[in-house]
Amino acid sequence: MSTVFQTCPGCDSVILADTTECPQCGHVFDEERAGQQIAAEDRERRKYQELFDTCPKCGEQVRSGLVRCWSCNGFMRADVEAKYKEMTNRPQPIIFSDIPKDQRTEYIPSREGQVFGGYGRDVFDAEGDDADFTLNMEERPAPAAAGSGGKSSPSGPTKAPVADGPDAPREKTPEKTEPKKEKLSSQTPKAEIQAINLNAAPAPAGGTDAKPAAAAPGRPPQDSAGDDLLNIAMRDQAETRRRQREKIQESRRRRILMPCSCGAWIRVTEDQAGRTLRCKQCKKPFIVPEMRRREKTEKSEGAVGPNVSVRWFENIHLHVITPTDVVLKPGSLEKSFVEVDAAFFDNTLHIVRFATPAKKSLFGKGTDGPPAVEQQRTEIRQHVQKTGAFANLPHVDLVSISAAQSGKIRLVQPIAEVHQSMFAGVPVFGEGKVVLYLPADSDNGNQMFVSLPLSVYRRFADDLQKSFNLTIPAKENGVPGQEAHDQVVCHLSEVKIPAAKHVEYYRDDPGFDVELSGYICGTCGIAFTEDARARKKLGGATAKGLPKAKCPKCSNKFGDQQLFKVTAKTVEEDDAGETTAPAPSSPASGPQTGDGDSTPMELPKVE
Repeated sequence: MSTVFQTCPGCDSVILADTTECPQCGHVFDEERAGQQIAAEDRERRKYQELFDTCPKCGEQVRSGLVRCWSCNGFMRADVEAKYKEMTNRPQPIIFSDIPKDQRTEYIPSREGQVFGGYGRDVFDAEGDDADFTLNMEERPAPAAAGSGGKSSPSGPTKAPVADGPDAPREKTPEKTEPKKEKLSSQTPKAEIQAINLNAAPAPAGGTDAKPAAAAPGRPPQDSAGDDLLNIAMRDQAETRRRQREKIQESRRRRILMPCSCGAWIRVTEDQAGRTLRCKQCKKPFIVPEMRRREKTEKSEGAVGPNVSVRWFENIHLHVITPTDVVLKPGSLEKSFVEVDAAFFDNTLHIVRFATPAKKSLFGKGTDGPPAVEQQRTEIRQHVQKTGAFANLPHVDLVSISAAQSGKIRLVQPIAEVHQSMFAGVPVFGEGKVVLYLPADSDNGNQMFVSLPLSVYRRFADDLQKSFNLTIPAKENGVPGQEAHDQVVCHLSEVKIPAAKHVEYYRDDPGFDVELSGYICGTCGIAFTEDARARKKLGGATAKGLPKAKCPKCSNKFGDQQLFKVTAKTVEEDDAGETTAPAPSSPASGPQTGDGDSTPMELPKVE
């Protein structure tokens, strides 16, 4: 096959011989062929453009034949838009029917099925995501008995006649027909069941010394466990029906009927509050409102004062340790405690240790065991208020310290004189704690201690003074009797800064509000408030670099000494004289070691 090339006379380009127009300079080689090609291209272009129309409002290209624009939703034709407005604005005409005079009345007759002040209407369930999965909680009629041969009677289930007289059965029902017996028993009254059992197994004549029916030839031995299993099955069936009735009542209580604009009633439940559902009749969406019910308030029998006056202290840390096993290290016994309640009643100090709550089963039901700690606490206080004595307390271990033993209660931490301290002056129970020894030693050498925050100790010491006339020398050993502050002047703003003394007693005490008031240099002693430090940007924006920052006065490292302001919280007391200790920062449900493992601990008895 040969290919012929030609040279364009306008630009000297080499092109094919059948080309009608030079692509470089536009020189036309054949005028007739060029005109035919241009006309064909115009026809194709016009054919494609005819498929689209321009929207008169937004100018977008819309496919021909559409009524509205896909972009602005406007009408493509003005006459169609005018016709639509005319149809929507024109109201539907009312057609009046001519009623004969003999049928006219002065009132509207009542309609049957009137409910809720309106006329009876159909009730529909709301359509939602789970509309196809509705649990039918209504009770269904019991199926026909097995002995009916699969045929049901239209008048309902029939009772089996009670066997009596000489035709009473003499043999025990075979095992393969036991379901029939159980079904019959579930539908037969208890008196008739006893009659069947007596007729089925009559007592042999011959006095009380006669052998049971098992000795008779041709009769199987009687099994007393059969009646027990039957009774268990009947109780189980009754319990199942009771639960079904409760579920049905609960489901009915949790639902409500809502009117729709189409005239239908829509049944919704409390669980669907806030959801958008649809009416099954008109398919209109609606939002289910929140259903608020009035809480039933129990009638109080009258304001009756407490029977006894008890001073309670909750969440006290009890340490039961052996002094020879103690490691003399600060905080070594801080986490080895169990939370107990202390009570002052009738000149006696009672230490109440709660039992470990029983674990729940696989299905969430509690096993037979002690309840939760809060429930145990409530039961104990109700028991004491009712009986007026700390005796026969449920689920707890009780240690009582009488007035005769109160003289052995002494302060263990802090101790100013090191040679008088049991632990050589080392704060083994943690900084800022007041620790007392309780005289409740056991045979194995364990001793009992209670560690108290400062706010709890002050109330505890007041009750020791009232009940036992015992004074603890805590103030002489460094325990602050009240909040004391030093006044320091800010180096930059000359504002007085309160600086609390003995901050370690207030920092971890939930009974006090500790607020950062400023910083003080560890070398020269100048102080700054937080606002002044932030303005000077000393230590950065958040004061993280303050310990390594340069002091503006002595040019040494500033240090991390902080100043605090302490404010005591108010303690609320109830009518029974009960005082509640603030909850500790790290509650523990059982005795713990330093590694965080919970181990059982034996509570010593009072000698």
